[in-house]
Parts: sequence; structure tokens; C-alpha cells
Amino acid sequence: MHRGLTADGAVRFLAVEAKHLVRHTATAHGLTGDAARTAGEATIAALLMSAWIKGEERVTLQIQAERPRFAYMGEADAEGNIRARMTPARFRARSADRVDGLLMAIKADARRELYRGMTPLEGQTIERALVEHLSSSDQVDTLLRIQVKTDDTGTVQTAGGLLVERLPDHPEQPTLAPEAFQATFGGIPRQDIGELHTALAFGQIQGQSIELLENRVLTWRCRCSDGKVRSMLRSLGATELTSIREELGQAEVTCHFCNERRVIDSEGLDQLIAHLTEQR
Repeated sequence: MHRGLTADGAVRFLAVEAKHLVRHTATAHGLTGDAARTAGEATIAALLMSAWIKGEERVTLQIQAERPRFAYMGEADAEGNIRARMTPARFRARSADRVDGLLMAIKADARRELYRGMTPLEGQTIERALVEHLSSSDQVDTLLRIQVKTDDTGTVQTAGGLLVERLPDHPEQPTLAPEAFQATFGGIPRQDIGELHTALAFGQIQGQSIELLENRVLTWRCRCSDGKVRSMLRSLGATELTSIREELGQAEVTCHFCNERRVIDSEGLDQLIAHLTEQR
């Protein structure tokens, strides 16, 4: 993830290169074809939405689609970590990757939800829906490019995005009029996203020099753990855990994001039951 300024500091940009993360998402959930590409586009969108969060904040992007029918959830934090899931593993997208449904964005920190916004998807691409969401929520002029390409085998070959935003007018900061912003950046072609990243590597975007502020490594990281599984099981109560131990001999929990299977054996259940009993 590359973050910086351009147009003499009047415009900020975020470029994302995430081929390996998108491939991991597809592999983790067995995604193929249009499902893999759509999940990749949504994952790039989630990463772009996380551009300006900080500390313990995180952004969750959810898409509930009717046509084609699918459900996506991606969660990104301020450190460049992301996890994502998509169901079903296979579906056929409509022409031009247009979607009908609902896009929901949630911003939260470790204590509370900070923001929730919903944008209807009415035959739009994920890229276009995210532009509308960001423009309405942030009240700034926004340009966005998202691209995910797969080969004939369905393997992701390219996955990236570019977000360009005009900073609000400020008397002590460089400014760019909305008309000038559109004239300068509105013509960014819908070409291979790799070419846009190459231009940035040479220090330019649409002929404007850039000031690179940060390069952040992106990582797939799930937040599931044995401790969280045990906490979830404790919430079931001693009676339910006793029933699970007697009927099944163990408890199995599979994470919806990473698909890792965690097993709490009979001895582990006994420990949880004993702890709950002591608390009564």
C-alpha cells in the first residue's frame, strides 16, 4: 500500500497492490471464475477504505448481492492486515460485473462502532458504488480505479487499485478547484492497473509529481485464536458444554474467514466446565 500527496499537496492518493492477498482469499474459500474476481475487487475496495484509519481502528466492508447472488465480508485494520470471506465459491456475474444489492461500510475501534453507512447497488460495479459511498460520506471529490484480472484457469494475475481524493479547501494549505481536479485526474484511463503503479514508481500521476508518505506491507491475518474459541464456548454455559462433551466428545469450530478448524478435546471441555462451575 503506497500513500502520498500530489498536485503540490492539494490531492492525496492511495495505491494498492494485492495480487497475493486476493489469491489467498480465493484459495482459502475455493473461489473460481467470477467469484474469485468479484471477491478480489471487494477486497481491494476494503483496503482502499482503510487508507486513512489509525490506531486500533478497523474497517469492515459487507456486500449482500441479489444479482449475482453472493455475500462478501472483508475487514482491514490500520496496520495493513486484512481477512475476507466470500460465498458461494462459484457464480456467474452479469455483463460488466454489475451488481444489485447493498454495500455496507462499518468503521470501529476496539471499544465501539464509529460509523456505519449503506449504499444501494443498483446495477453498478463495486468500483462505482465505492466512489458514491466515499463521495457522500467524506464530502470530497474522489476518483477510483479497481482492477482484478484472472487467466484462463481462474488464477488471479493482477489485483490492485488507486484512490485519488481532492483535499478540502484550507486557507493555509495548497488547494485545487473541483474543476481543475477533474480536468487533471478525471482522465486517468481504465488501463492495466500495473501501468498506473509503474507511473507512480517513477514519481508521477497524470503528469503531476508525487510526494510518497508511506509504504505499508499488506498481510492476510485472521483474528481467530484458541482463546477466542474458548471464550465463545464459555458463553454457551456449563450445561450446554456438558451436553457437547457427552454427545460428541469434543467441540469443533471452523473460522469463516480462514477456514482453520480448531478442536477443543474432552479434557479441554472439562476445564471449561469446571471453570464455569466454580464461578457459580
